[in-house]
This record gives sequence, structure tokens and C-alpha cells, in this order.
Amino acid sequence: MVQTEIGKYITEMLRKEYKADIHVDQVSVSIFGGVKLKKVLVKDYRKDTLFSAKSIKTNVLSFQKLYNGDLLFGEIRIDSLLFNLKTYKGEKDSNIEKFVALFDSGPPSTKKFLMKSKNVYISNSTFLLTDENHSVPKDLDFKKLNIELSNFKIFGPDLTTNIMKMSFLDHRGLFVENLDGKFTYTLKHIKLEKFNILTKASFLKGNAVLNYDRKDFADFVNKVQFDVQLDSTTIATNDIRYFYNELGKNQQFKLSSIIRGTLNDLYASKLSLID
Repeated sequence: MVQTEIGKYITEMLRKEYKADIHVDQVSVSIFGGVKLKKVLVKDYRKDTLFSAKSIKTNVLSFQKLYNGDLLFGEIRIDSLLFNLKTYKGEKDSNIEKFVALFDSGPPSTKKFLMKSKNVYISNSTFLLTDENHSVPKDLDFKKLNIELSNFKIFGPDLTTNIMKMSFLDHRGLFVENLDGKFTYTLKHIKLEKFNILTKASFLKGNAVLNYDRKDFADFVNKVQFDVQLDSTTIATNDIRYFYNELGKNQQFKLSSIIRGTLNDLYASKLSLID
């Protein structure tokens, strides 16, 4: 009962202070700063689910900074997370950007949202990325998602982290056994540096950067600029067929190259290709 009442108190505090639509069924707090949340639900400004989780466990490094709006954690463990990142029809900003803006404690220029964690572990989860301004709204739908992150940081709209381990099942049927690398997201670019991607039949290694203005996502295949370096990469046609099934089965390509341009106008330089 006490845990449930704490959950109600935190929910009401967040609604009153930040106008954030957050529901927490139960909260338990230890004297050493440990916090456990059960059945967490966060709704976006359209009242759709932004994210939910069966349980979240962490330890708060500074309750004073938490009170001031900065979220500083040691370790975070999240079970059965559903993260629904969506841009609605006619909108430029996604629902997560509008949610983060609620935690700005003053004028936009005076304080940015800050969240940091030394390590993050996410298990049995789902990640959805949709943009209703696209002809095909669903960009990503990852199930069976398991992630280990280090040095996780959100500062304003920017996110940086080291992906130590990551596995997931793509909605097209491709299972990625492991992905690691240094990840950065800003309003101008997405970076995945020193990445390694492993499937049952393929292995990719290199660096990838997507450069854009926000308005470019309305015409992703013609406007977003790719800058990709592939090193010692092996790609199986069985994996490519999940996205484009005109290639034959059970073949492999070994390649290295620098690939630049948009999806509809790509150029490969320093290309080495062996089939």
C-alpha cells in the first residue's frame, strides 16, 4: 500500500510540475538511493503510448539534482520496455522531443534536459519508429530487443551512448545477433561509429553517418545524406532478400567501400567487391 501511494504521489507531482502524463503503479525506495518502479506508462501529447515498462530499477546519484530536473543514475535495468517514437502527420518534431521539452525548468536558452547513466540494461523489449509524413510510415519495428549500453547521456535533444551489445528481430524477418558501436543522435546527424553488426550469415564493420535538416525526413530517400565506410564486410544475399528479394539465395559478397549520397543517388568509391 505504501509503495502504491508513493507511485501516486510521484505521478501527481510530475503532472503538476511538468504537465507530463506519467503513470507509475508502485515505487520502492531504499535508504541507499535504490529505486524500483513497477508498471510504468508514459503517454505522449496525443495520449498515445510513448513508452511503457514492466519494471525499472536504478539508483539515484543525487536527489537534489533530481529535484532540480537533472536525472543522474548509476545503473538502469528495464524489463519489457515498449518505446513508441512517432512523428505525427503534419508535425516536424517527434513525440519524444515534445516530451523532453516539458522538463525544461525555464526559458529554452537557460536550461536543457539532462539524463545520465553509467550503464543501461534493456531486456525483452520493443522499439517502434514511425513517421506519418512518409509514404510508408513504419521505419523500424524491433522486437525481442536486448541492449547493454554504457555512458548513456541525453542533453537537450542530443543523445550519446556506447552500445556494448544489442540484438533484435526486425519486422521484415531479419534477426541481428549482435550490434555494437558508439551511437550519437542530434538534430543534424545520426552517427554509428566503429560498428560491428552480426547476423547468422553476414558481418558488417565500419562507420556510418546520416546528415540532414529536420525537414529532410519528409523526403528521406532523396534528401538525407549517407556517409558510410565499410571495412572487411561480408553480406549474404539471404539477408538482403528481407529488403529486396530479386537476388538469388545462399550467396555472399565480400566488400569494402566508401558510400556517399542519398538512397536514390548513392556513389561508391574505393570499392573492393568479391562474389
